This record gives sequence, C-alpha cells and structure tokens, in this order.
Amino acid sequence: MTWPSAWIVWLVPLLFGSGVWAACAGWPRRAHESLVTLAGGWIVGMLMCGMLARLLSAADLSSAPLRVGASAAVLGAGAWGLAWFLRRPALPAASVRPTRMEWAVIAAVLVLLGWRGWIIANDILLRPTLPWDAWAIWQAKAKAWMLAGQATPYVSFEHWLSSPTAQARTAGAWNYPDLLPWTIVWFAGSGGWIEPWINLAWFGLWCALLFAQYGQWRALDVPRSAAFVGVYALGSLPLIDAHAALGGYADLWLAALLSLGVHAWLRWRRDGGRGPLLIAAGVVLLLPMIKLEGAAWSIMLAAACVFGALPAHMQGRRFLIGVAVAGAAIALSFAFGVAWIATLRHYVGDGLMIGVDQIGHSIAALANALWGQWNWNLLWFALPVALVWNRAAWSRDPTVRRLLVLAAIPLFLILGLFVFTTASRYAQSYSAVNRLLLQMAPLLVSLLVFVLSPSTARSDARGDQAGARAATASA
Repeated sequence: MTWPSAWIVWLVPLLFGSGVWAACAGWPRRAHESLVTLAGGWIVGMLMCGMLARLLSAADLSSAPLRVGASAAVLGAGAWGLAWFLRRPALPAASVRPTRMEWAVIAAVLVLLGWRGWIIANDILLRPTLPWDAWAIWQAKAKAWMLAGQATPYVSFEHWLSSPTAQARTAGAWNYPDLLPWTIVWFAGSGGWIEPWINLAWFGLWCALLFAQYGQWRALDVPRSAAFVGVYALGSLPLIDAHAALGGYADLWLAALLSLGVHAWLRWRRDGGRGPLLIAAGVVLLLPMIKLEGAAWSIMLAAACVFGALPAHMQGRRFLIGVAVAGAAIALSFAFGVAWIATLRHYVGDGLMIGVDQIGHSIAALANALWGQWNWNLLWFALPVALVWNRAAWSRDPTVRRLLVLAAIPLFLILGLFVFTTASRYAQSYSAVNRLLLQMAPLLVSLLVFVLSPSTARSDARGDQAGARAATASA
C-alpha cells in the first residue's frame, strides 16, 4: 500500500459524495451546511464508490482503484460544477459568536471525543476483524473476491450443488445485499486485504456520523453548545463505539444513513424545497442495499415522505394514505419474495407467542437490554424523563413531534416483534434487539437533544406558507 493510493480511497469518496450531495441539496451557504455536505457526502460517496466498483471492475478487481477512482473523481467534479451553477445567492455572515461558556463546552467535547477517537483508531489497527458476523457475512464476499481477483456471484446452496461447473460461490448469507461488500472492495483496493486498514472505514464512518449530526442539529436551530453536548452523547454510546472499534458490521452504516434521511425529511417538512427531499429519496433507495432490515426503514421513510407531500386539503386522510403506502410496499415484498421478508419469517418463526411466562421473560430481557446493560449510558433513562419533564415546551415544536412519531412507531414494532412473537428468543440473547436499537440510536439522541432545546424557530414554514396562500385565496 502506498500513501497516494491510501489518500485516494479516502478523498475520492469525499469529492464524489459531497458533490452529489451539493447538487441535490444545493450549494452550502452556512458552515453547518458545509459540514453536512462533507460528512454526509463522505458516507454516501463511500457507498457510491462501492456501486462503481461493481459496475466497472467486477471482472478485474485490480483495476478498481484506477477505474473507480478516475470515474468517481470526474463525476464528483461535475456534480460540484452543477451545484455551483445552480447556487443561490449567498447569505449574510452570521454575527453570533460563541460565548466563553460555549467555547469551554466546545473545547471539552473536542478533547473528550478526540481522546475517544484515538482509542478507537488504535484498537482497530491492533487486530484483524474479530466479530463473527463481520468476517463470516459482511466481509466474506469481499475477501473471496479480492483474493480471487474477480467477483463471482453468490447463489443458494442448492443451486451451487446442482451446478458444480458454474462460476459461482455459496455462503450462509448468500442473499444478503452486496453494497457493503463492494464498498469494502473499494477500500481494500489501495493495498490488498489488510483487515486493520479496511476496518478504519468504520472509524471514518464514526467521525462522519458525528460531524453530520452536529451540522443537522445546527440546521434545525439547536443551540451550538447543546449540539456539541449531543455529539458527545452520541459519540460516547458504548455500543456505537464497539461497532466502530470492531469494524465489519453493517448496522452502523444503516444507522448513519437512516439519520441522514430522517433529518433531511425533517428539514423538508419545515423549510420545503426539493433539496432535502432529494436527499431523503436517495437514502430511501440506499437503505435496502445495506442490510435486509434496511428495507423496513426504507418503507417507513418513504411513507413519511408521501405523508408530507400530500396537499393540505388531504390532511385528514394523510395518515391512512401513509399506512396504505407502507402496506402496499410490504404486500409487494411478499408477492415478489424479497429477501427481507424471508428474514422476518426467520425471526418470527411459528408466529404469535401466547405463553405468559415467555412474554414475561421477553419483557425482562428487553428491560435489561435498555436499562440493565452498559450499551447505552443513560440514554434510556434520560429520554423518557425529558419527554415528561419538558412536555409543555417541546409539544409546541412540530419538528420534535414529527421525530417522536417517527421514532415511536418502529420502537412499538420492535416491542411487539420481540415480546409477542417467537422472535423473543433473539431478545433473550440480546444481540438482535441491540442491533436494531443501534440503527435508531442517532435518531433517539436527536430526539433527546430536540426535547431539551425546543425552538419556536423550528415552526413549519411549509405549513405557514400554505396557510398564507389559503388566507389570500379566501380574501
């Protein structure tokens, strides 16, 4: 591995993804918008480089750094050029400077997160891939392809046995989405299969997630000091740190994407405009390509977008239409045998579970996962207390109400899945339920930050504009 190739695999996704982000969301006009564009762009750019690797280099993976790097750089430069051409007039410079107390908070958070990041990065560099699911599922395809020098398709065990001469491979997770393995192929292209180096991509993801969260909170009018404290609260969650340090899982990528999409949706509901909606739509497309349960998050976010796009005269029926859209997506998934449905059947097994003893054990296991283990710090204590304590303030903030609904629906579904079905066996082993909650963790921390810093500035500009138009028409 050479230093130029090492820089390429980090910087080309930044150029590519941030260019596409700026072309969709608009030229950044504030510091926090630039932060979201760069951090969110790096996350999206890594995944898009994985797509290009599959498209351009499947037959000869040794050509991936050159072909993918050159193509991504050209596309990224073109996207930045388009964003510059479509840019809006510059905004006046912000005049509010941090106070001494804010500077103290900022310095403390940066020092603490820097120390934590140093530990995570060193932990990654000290060892190869350790988590079983990582080396047996998420990195298995990429490693086989890299060592063979070309990508061959993965098929079911039965198909592989029936066609012994076919150029194909098989694995237990043969039908899992391929985007993350292809992203790993892109990252490994700079120096071959060096697992500590490859797993540094998860450290980059951890950093990008924190930068993006700060930018999104500032864009939604969270005070500077509260946003920095929120960044530390998210970056210090033990389970997130574990997934960053023990790189290889897909859940942190799913959590970052879901956060980007939901916050873009919140900005679109508040401010309108096509930019945030395009970002949310892009995330809807990417989520199922990361992990099978990403399809469920994709359906939820797509239904929320449809819900928000309906005209004002249909407001009374928006919830029913949103439910209908989600139901139609699930029905189509069943009809076409989409892979995530098979995974749901695997979890649920024989269906509902009536035994009172088993339900009690499942509830106790869930309670232990939330409040008895060391995965979440005080998140599950602080969030319900803050919701009750500050209800009078946050209940007037439409952004908080929307995020609360968007977080509550999957939480209730997870509760029903792991308590009232035979999937309870996974709740009692903690692994599956903790991973699903990890995918929501950035949204839950966002909800806590918004609840503790409600803002009248987060009023619904789209709703105000619609009301003004209606008043004008009636006059």
